[in-house]
Amino acid sequence: MLKLKHSRPLFVGGTRYCFQHPEHANRCVKVLRPDRTGAARKILRKDFKRHLPARFLDDQRKEIKAYRELLTRASETLWRYVPRYHGTEETDMGIGIVTQLMRNADGSWPKNLEQILVDGMSPELEAGIEEFLTAVGDLRILSRDLLPHNIVAVKEDTGYRVMLVDGIGNAELIPLSTWSGFFARRKTQRKIRRFRQRCALLLPS
Repeated sequence: MLKLKHSRPLFVGGTRYCFQHPEHANRCVKVLRPDRTGAARKILRKDFKRHLPARFLDDQRKEIKAYRELLTRASETLWRYVPRYHGTEETDMGIGIVTQLMRNADGSWPKNLEQILVDGMSPELEAGIEEFLTAVGDLRILSRDLLPHNIVAVKEDTGYRVMLVDGIGNAELIPLSTWSGFFARRKTQRKIRRFRQRCALLLPS
């Protein structure tokens, strides 16, 4: 079992803590924050979802399921836009999702789009974003939502590599978009339109 509880996370997200893997420096371990477990979220719900089993509100389970589905059609191209999945490991903070840990070409940590876009859009960043959005559609990379803070821009020698690092999976109660390419394409295009709107709001006026 990995001991993470007394370590400092590299990043703290809205749902998870992200730790550097204690045995693999180029991997991270993502665990749910105690206040974001399925059971914790169930208590706070005011709609019909409060009556569902806690597993239906567990984002960790959803992401593991999404990665396993991606593995059925994985390729090196896919791992350019989603961190490579290395399975799960038991930790002292619950089940951990293990993925590739991304760094910029100079070794620094990449920023997410919410952090970057407030300073403006460069041609290199725009090209990276457009490449990413094309891949999301072509590769059917499903996400609970395409939120700028869940998407990082890794600075490479030749430009930006834009990647979805959190929120991977299908939020549908009945996962039509997982089962059907038609529904996946429709849903993905809606999410891309909303993503563009969110990015536009972040840009300086």
